Amino acid sequence: MARVAFINENTLGHRSYLEPYAQSLKGMPNNCFDIDWHDVIPLPADLAWFGETSIRGLRRWGLDLGATRWRMAASQHALRLVRQAHSRRPYDAIVVNTQSVALSFARWRGCPPLLVCMDATFRQLAKTPWFASGTIGRWAAPLMLAWLFKREIQLFQKAKYLLPWSEAAARSLRDDYGIPTQKIHIVPPSVNIQPFQKKIRPIGQKRQILFIGGDFKRKGGPILLQAFRSYLRADWELHIVTQSDVQEEPGVKVYRGVRHGSVEWLERWQHADVFVFPSSLETFGIVLLEAIAFGIPVISSKAGAAIEILNDGKAGILLDEISPDSIVTALNSIIEKPYHTKVRVENGLDSAVNRYNVFANAVILSKLIHMFSNRDVAI
Repeated sequence: MARVAFINENTLGHRSYLEPYAQSLKGMPNNCFDIDWHDVIPLPADLAWFGETSIRGLRRWGLDLGATRWRMAASQHALRLVRQAHSRRPYDAIVVNTQSVALSFARWRGCPPLLVCMDATFRQLAKTPWFASGTIGRWAAPLMLAWLFKREIQLFQKAKYLLPWSEAAARSLRDDYGIPTQKIHIVPPSVNIQPFQKKIRPIGQKRQILFIGGDFKRKGGPILLQAFRSYLRADWELHIVTQSDVQEEPGVKVYRGVRHGSVEWLERWQHADVFVFPSSLETFGIVLLEAIAFGIPVISSKAGAAIEILNDGKAGILLDEISPDSIVTALNSIIEKPYHTKVRVENGLDSAVNRYNVFANAVILSKLIHMFSNRDVAI
């Protein structure tokens, strides 16, 4: 039985990436994996002060090195956890999501074979406001991010395999870093397609728009709320699942503390008539996979891997611009063109089965792990 450490960057959407894979690997024939799970968050006190505090007066300009400091602290914490466990009982391999929490592993000489998953490379993120939102911060980014880029390259060189979530991330590894193709294997966020019972909406009850996003502002929530207030309140309800401070109002229901996979989480999908995701800054968009797996019509911005996930608009409506008017136009299209909506939903389900099936992709991951395992186990 191969002993494998799974290290999870359990922040925002990253929470739900590795867990389905861990469950699938454990359920494989002959139970050939002994998985040891490590969550990186919360940071211990001796690292939290360094990685999670802001420097007053500098943060607003993107000059407090917060992105670098957090990654330094989180990766150091991950390394401590794994080295301690490895000293007690050695690992055959380590699977870590993402490179942000794996950076310190680049300097571990005795590190077991390392497989690094990632939603995006730092070079990709540096082209967006992700690391620095202000003009000054973007101007200073090359200097402030120098340590991150250097350590990321060292990590990529040390890793046995790099497992990007999307083709866009894989392309960045090839083009921006010169990583050999044979070292790159796309292992995307994946879902378990199961029979799903949609709740029947009582006659006279308004249709429901579902929005799920931990960071309400970054995920485009305010734009959706503006559209709802201006055009949609008479015919729709808006249901918001978030960790942000959003207030309820007529027609708007807000849910906080809803865990992925919980009964309350499932209920929101069962009642939803459409999922709207006008995110302005994204690296992938796992929630889009969940929506198409549940057979819910999807409206999304083109941020992150949305174009790839929604098959260039064949599996959902992609917004050309993020605005209240574009959201309303897309919603009207879903209602007024039921045949086209049905075709997009079916295309989405086919994509989920063929490209984002957790069982099929778990087999790929298991074979990669066993390439470096010292145990004689069957897959």
